[in-house]
Amino acid sequence: MLFYEGVGMTESEILDRLAELAGIEPGWWDFFGKWRVVPAETKKVFLSAMGFSIDTPEGLQASLLEMETRSWRRWMDPIAVFDQTWRDTPSVLITVPARLDLQQILWSLTEEGGRSRSGIIQVNAMEWVEERWVGERLYKRWRFRLPGMPPPGYHRLSMQMEAGCSSMVLAVAPASAYAPPAVSNGRKAWGLATQVYALRSPSDWGIGSYATLKDLVIKATALGAATVGVNPLHALPFGRPDRYSPYFPSSRRLLNTAYIDIEEIPEFRECPEAQRMFASPGFQANLARVRGYPLVDYEQVFQLQRPMLEILYRWFKDTHLAVTDARTKAYQTFCNQGSRPVRLISLFAAICNQFEKEGIFYWREWPEAYRDPSSPAVADFAANHQEQIDYFSWMQFLAHEQLQAVHQAGVEAGAKIGLYLDLAVGIAGDGADAWVGQDVMAVGVSVGAPPDPLAPKGQDWGLVPFDPLALREAAYGPFLDVIRSNMQYAGALRIDHAMALQRLYWVPPGLDADQGAYVRYPVDDLFRLMVLESHRNKCLLIGEDLGTVPEGFRERMDRSGLFAYRVMMFEQKDGCFKAPDAFDEQALSIFATHDLPSIRGYWNEADISARERLHLYPTPESGLAERANRKRERMRLIEALMDEGLLPPGTPSEGILSDEAADRLINAVHLYLARGKSRLMMVQIEDVLGLDTQMNLPGTTVEYPNWKRRFPVGVGEVVEDPRMLALVEGLRKNGRS
Repeated sequence: MLFYEGVGMTESEILDRLAELAGIEPGWWDFFGKWRVVPAETKKVFLSAMGFSIDTPEGLQASLLEMETRSWRRWMDPIAVFDQTWRDTPSVLITVPARLDLQQILWSLTEEGGRSRSGIIQVNAMEWVEERWVGERLYKRWRFRLPGMPPPGYHRLSMQMEAGCSSMVLAVAPASAYAPPAVSNGRKAWGLATQVYALRSPSDWGIGSYATLKDLVIKATALGAATVGVNPLHALPFGRPDRYSPYFPSSRRLLNTAYIDIEEIPEFRECPEAQRMFASPGFQANLARVRGYPLVDYEQVFQLQRPMLEILYRWFKDTHLAVTDARTKAYQTFCNQGSRPVRLISLFAAICNQFEKEGIFYWREWPEAYRDPSSPAVADFAANHQEQIDYFSWMQFLAHEQLQAVHQAGVEAGAKIGLYLDLAVGIAGDGADAWVGQDVMAVGVSVGAPPDPLAPKGQDWGLVPFDPLALREAAYGPFLDVIRSNMQYAGALRIDHAMALQRLYWVPPGLDADQGAYVRYPVDDLFRLMVLESHRNKCLLIGEDLGTVPEGFRERMDRSGLFAYRVMMFEQKDGCFKAPDAFDEQALSIFATHDLPSIRGYWNEADISARERLHLYPTPESGLAERANRKRERMRLIEALMDEGLLPPGTPSEGILSDEAADRLINAVHLYLARGKSRLMMVQIEDVLGLDTQMNLPGTTVEYPNWKRRFPVGVGEVVEDPRMLALVEGLRKNGRS
């Protein structure tokens, strides 16, 4: 028996209490209806990742005391987040030693716009809330009522008295997220969804590029598309062509440099050496070869791009940096922007490059002196490798320059929403954001999903989550950096696994994913901050709310103005596909996603065949059961389309589709979605082209060509395809304009 503040508690009880305060849920209901109790060992791993000392009973006791008294040992919390629906007079809690009851406080509220209000109040003139002994000192907590609700934005409340001073951030959000006029007041729109790497052009280098995306945005806007949606564009590990999943980023604050269109770089047009290399027969032969592949060969693309980029950087350094011209100033302005830690992440890339030569690929395995970004060893490395750091920063400058051009081209072409970007749910543990922000990340655990029929042992995605406690201590600054970085060129942002705003399923290292647990996040604050940033950036928010969704979460999304994510394949109820007028209005609708087969692939059961071939089902009977279910779903789909008059009576629900039959089915599905209530619907390019394909097969890595498939034709041919033009006309006639 241990004694905690004079009360007898077992070590297990102390552990449970600390875990509860830290947001670790005690258990969860699995897909099969069984309550899974979270083991003590899992709680210890998670608490350790949050920075608590739990290795000894004494350490555990001290950790609990620290957690329970944290907010008592400071005047104010780091941040308070409100929204404009707040009914009462907004207030914050002030904690001061009881001996200061008669002290006067000089308070000031400085709004973001510059307006300032101030006053003097005696401590005991405020509303008393509670009190507590912390050690040998009594503290009292008081409620300070603000002089009114500030406007939306970030403000600062400061308190000063003889004993010292303190301040906190006050964030105020609008009532609901921004929605562009194209999807407001009953208006409906449509967009085109694609994967950037899959895009082709006559001049690509074996992979889609930002310039090709710009061409698509301009052409799709001319057809009437309000938006073009793409896969995450986050920075991937530099120098690792084997690490190409867009959902496993090194940094969510910087961009994927593999999508740089080298021929669009100003230095490419200026540099004679680059022009000679490009014109050489050997280079052109290699370029033609990778350009013709049906899949992206990331290794060969890397081998083409990197030597050319190195030549172009040397030219940039010698002809621009050396004289500090207009291009240099643009580069320096980019590097100095506060929301993107360009230099620090470029420093990380340079250190990685050094240690990878020694076969060390994970920063937690570097010599200890290099694991801390603020260490003297890291500072010395930066001083001695400035040119290499500049090289990585310059590549980020190019990527941002080209993505900004995509965004601007959409605006000028009249895109009603603009680019629709995708925010991955987490970051790679060995990546730049984990190293730079390890004080706010739960390094050592990963994000995943609990067991379901297709993954009986659960899923471990290998992504590192934010530590919710540290995030609040940092006034949510790192979270806001990620959001702002991804909204700056976006008219819409999809939040992958949006439930992460409320809770995430963490998985301990080295254990099966069914040994994980849910960890709570400050959902009210995170929702309000997302809403605030949505307005500041004029960015539509779309929450990917598929899978295990906490009770009340979708209602919260709806109240906050976030669009839901409705996949027609899953929109079935009582043995029928939902009718168009039964779809959610405040939502994006789409037939499938990158993790699901195309319409033709769905009909032909291509996804089931792939899973059987790769032995992804727990038993052979599982695949047979899914085929039987797919047969029923095909019948339901045909019935739904016939009920809407989109297919003629008697259309068969069996058999491999001919090209003509596939075109009719695909067109009918999209017109069904077009008639739906959802204000935004998306069309995938693989469906426009009638492809029997799937961009990513969950549960696989090298067994399936995930994130590699390229479209068989170029962007120009996609938008001029008769099937595309016929579909656009059908969308227009069904109220999508």
